[in-house]
Amino acid sequence: MRWYLALAFAALMGGSMAAQAQVTQDNTTPGSLAEASSFFKAPRLNGCSIPLEDLVKGGSAGLRGQWIVQKGPGEMSTAVGGRIEMVPLPQRSGDTLSLRFRNGRLVADSPVLGLIGISVQDRGPLKPGTGLRAESVGRGDLPDDAEVFLDEVSLGPLPCGADQLIRLTLLAERPTGTGEVLRQEVRLFLIDETRMSGTYIETGPGGRMERGFITLMRR
Repeated sequence: MRWYLALAFAALMGGSMAAQAQVTQDNTTPGSLAEASSFFKAPRLNGCSIPLEDLVKGGSAGLRGQWIVQKGPGEMSTAVGGRIEMVPLPQRSGDTLSLRFRNGRLVADSPVLGLIGISVQDRGPLKPGTGLRAESVGRGDLPDDAEVFLDEVSLGPLPCGADQLIRLTLLAERPTGTGEVLRQEVRLFLIDETRMSGTYIETGPGGRMERGFITLMRR
């Protein structure tokens, strides 16, 4: 049975079947020493075994703080000879993302997209079509049409399979000034309080599309 938790931005999450829940946390000032040190006070997280209820009731405090965002490998659409083709994207890193509480709810604060709503889904079977083709992310050790859901090459051996990890989804959109909207969806698997990994897809003006792996590492 899948549980959903909408934690911010009702407009972004409107129409979904996610159930909203209040997370009891202290109201520390974003970026303060109290917020930074709260990570060290929080219990360790194990995405393979922590019950979703425990994450909601206080375990999510272990996610608060600064994260380094690493994107790639992946692919991006480009126009070639009047056709749209997908070209490889190299691995990129260096951006930061802050996870914090706003009005008692966990949100992601992006320098580019602003506050982003976070939903949480319990572990379960992986839905076909939600991963990336092995060929598109350079996994030559797998059949080309095999689906991969997180960057195991970058992370190394994991304590359990992706189907046994709690999942987080971030949805964001913003105007581009052209009348079109930039949309980004990030699907992460929670490994522990220092690592999350999954996939992202970003669509923008003119049908531009980018997708690939994304990994968050504790700063």
